[in-house]
Formats: sequence, C-alpha cells, structure tokens
Amino acid sequence: MNKKFYKHRLRLKITSKLIVLFLLLANFSAKSQDVLTLEDVIKITIENNFDVEVARNNVQVAKNNNNIGLVGGGQSTGGTVTGGTTGMLPQVSIAAGSPQGPLGFGRTTSTLKYSNPAANIDNQTLNSVSYTPALVVTWYFFDGLKMFATKKKLNRAEELSNLQYRLTVENTLLSALTAYYQMISIEQYIKSLRTSLALGDDQRKLAEEKLRAGIGSKVDVLQTQIDYNSILVQITQQQNLLNEQRVNLNTVLKRAPDTEFSVPDTIIIQTKPEYAGALGNTIKNNNSILIGRKTLEIDRLALKEFRANAWPKIGLTGNYNYQYISNDIGFMRLNRNFGYNGGFIFSWTVLNNLTTRTAIRNTNMQIASDNVRLQASEFQEKSNLYKAFLSFENNLKIVELGKESVQLSNQNLYIAAQRFKQGLSTYIEYRTVQQSYENAQYQLSQAAYSTKVSELNFLKAQGLLVY
Repeated sequence: MNKKFYKHRLRLKITSKLIVLFLLLANFSAKSQDVLTLEDVIKITIENNFDVEVARNNVQVAKNNNNIGLVGGGQSTGGTVTGGTTGMLPQVSIAAGSPQGPLGFGRTTSTLKYSNPAANIDNQTLNSVSYTPALVVTWYFFDGLKMFATKKKLNRAEELSNLQYRLTVENTLLSALTAYYQMISIEQYIKSLRTSLALGDDQRKLAEEKLRAGIGSKVDVLQTQIDYNSILVQITQQQNLLNEQRVNLNTVLKRAPDTEFSVPDTIIIQTKPEYAGALGNTIKNNNSILIGRKTLEIDRLALKEFRANAWPKIGLTGNYNYQYISNDIGFMRLNRNFGYNGGFIFSWTVLNNLTTRTAIRNTNMQIASDNVRLQASEFQEKSNLYKAFLSFENNLKIVELGKESVQLSNQNLYIAAQRFKQGLSTYIEYRTVQQSYENAQYQLSQAAYSTKVSELNFLKAQGLLVY
C-alpha cells in the first residue's frame, strides 16, 4: 500500500509539472498575438470609429458655419433672412445684363410698309451693341441687434456640436471598453477552467490506475471522463463568447472582424466610489446636461432674433453703373451713361401677417419644452450616477468576498485531491469541491467585470470618461 501511495505521489509531481507546462504554453500562445492595451482601445476608438468620425465632421460643419459672413441683417423668420441679406459684412454684387436686356450684340431684320411705297423698308438688317454693367454694395449696419444675437447663436451651435461629439465619444468608448473588459473576464475564467481541465485529466488517469490496481471502481472512471468532457464543453462555450466579444470590439474599432488579438489578464479598478464630489461633477460636467443647457441658450438667442424683426433696418448702399447702347441707324445712334450714387437705406416692417408674433410665441414654447427636457435630463443623469455609485460600491465588496472564496476553494481543492488520491474520499466528493472551485473562479471574474462596468458608468455620469 505504501508503494502504491509513493507511486501516486510521484505521479502527482509529474502531473503538477505538466500542469505548469500547460499553463506556460497557454500564456505563450496568448502572448504570441498582439496584446490590445487599454490605451490602444481608447486611441483607436477615437480615431477610427464610424460614429465618432461623423460627429467629428459635424463639429467641423458647425465651425465652418460660425463666421460673420453668415450673419444676416435683413428681415428674418428664424434661420432664413429675407429683405436684405447683409449684416456684419456688406454685400457686394456685380451685374451685367439681364434676360430682358442681355449683354452683347443684337441683329434685327425689319420690313415696313407705308402708304407711300417709296418709304417702304424691305428686309433691312439693323445691328446693335448693348451692355450695362453695374457694381452694387449694400450694408445694413443696424437691424435691431439681430446680427449680434445670430453670431452668438452660431458660437453656441459650435459649442453644442463639440458637446455632442464628446457624448458620442463617451457612448462609443463605453461600448468598446465594455467589450474589452468582458474579454478579460472571459479569459480569466477560461484560464481557471484550463487548470480544472488539467486537474480533471489527472483525476481521470488516477481513477484508471486505481481500477487496474483493484482498489477503484468503473463508476469513478466513467464519471471522471464525463466531468473532463464537461469542462471541455465549458471552455468551448466560453471561447465562443470570447470570439463574439472580439468581433464586437473589432467592429467598434473599425477593424476587420477576423483581426486576432489578445487582452491583458487583469482588470484594474482605478477609482473609488465617493458620492458627494461625484454629484458635483455630474451637475458641472455631465455632457447630456450640458447639451440641454446649451440648447436653451440657443433658444433664447433665437428669441432675440425674432424680436429684432420689430425694429427698423438701417443701412448704407452705393452703386456704379455704366450703360452703352449703339445702333447702325435710327434717330439715336449712341446712348452712353455712367456714374455712381449712394446713401442711406431704411426699412421698417410694420405688419407681416403676425409672422413675427407667431414665431416669438412658438419660440417661447420651445424654450419651455427644452427647459423641461433639461430638468428631465438632470434627474436622469443624477439617477444614473446614484445607481452606478451603489453598484460600484457593492461590487467592490463582492470582489473582496470572491477573492476570499477563491483562496479558500484553492485550499479545499488541494485537500480534496490529496484525500481522493489516498483513498480517503470518493471521487464524487472530490468533484463537488472542484465544482465549488470553478464557481468561485467564475463569480470572481464576473464580479471584477461588473465592478469595472460600474466604475465606467460612474465616470461617464460625471463627464470624466473622456478627458
């Protein structure tokens, strides 16, 4: 019996060495792929993601629109300016010819019949030259201060596009990091399952040895094989989940779905749950709340634009005209005029079918609605913060309990393996302990992932996910 016991101890040492070699090979295989770091995920997401790229283009459009050339000084019912389209910049136009009086040459063939046949004109061709170019400059320097409200509104629109860009980056980055840390969690669990697989293979071989030595049972042999296959199935299932998350992350990063990469094996928590300061950050920095506030500013500036329509418009205008008309024959063979004029222009729309009044009323209602939306957004984001805070705080506790459970299950598994090898317990008892070990590892990996997601949502609610 002692010889068999020492043989089992020797076999255990050999098996332990094989387990270590197996884990080293697994780590080498993972490292042979490119490791996608957290910095890589953030950088590639911001640079390559489709939604982020579109949001970046929208920022550029708002920046292009924010110039004094788009500030109008004439009558307006909102974004459209009519009745004079100048404001901070004058309007300069050059005209030469029109459909009624084109610029260029003309030819007319005339046939005239009179009572005196001697005066008749038969198919006489007349050539003429006509051109009347004009240079016109118009500038409304006072439009009820509407131009200044419009320029401020363009400034706020550019700021709004930047906030919308940041929110898009936040949402996209949250999706990318969720998939990224899910991969790390799955990798951790697969690693523990591979350890169970190596131990299961050891128990399977030991059960066969015991059966051949006449101190085991066929039931243990069959059960160890079943359990070994079950662990293989679990590894395959987790590998499928890992592949799905890899494809999801590649999609967010705008990379080919079959791009292979590995991830680090540790989830690091970088912040601590602290509510009072976080609430202040949310009110100050949350992008959804800031977007609501910026929208209200734009509404109020639009109201100033409409109210400016009740004021008169005063401007300056000047033009230079040159006219040249010549004919081959006729009473007037040449007509040439040139000169300039300038002065003030004044217009005041006293009644425009209540269009301005209606626009002001509708804008006031829009302000009221957007104010309600802002209040709803503030309530929602504060709620999101508090839920993330509670989840973050509780998940940290679960992680600590999970670490303790893993340590205890490791010790328990070692003791159970020794007892089974020495014939002091049945394989069913050992397998029960092994399943507890697997459950503890799974719960720890999930707790670490849930804690990280809670932390990300906690930072996002404060507007700190994107610096």
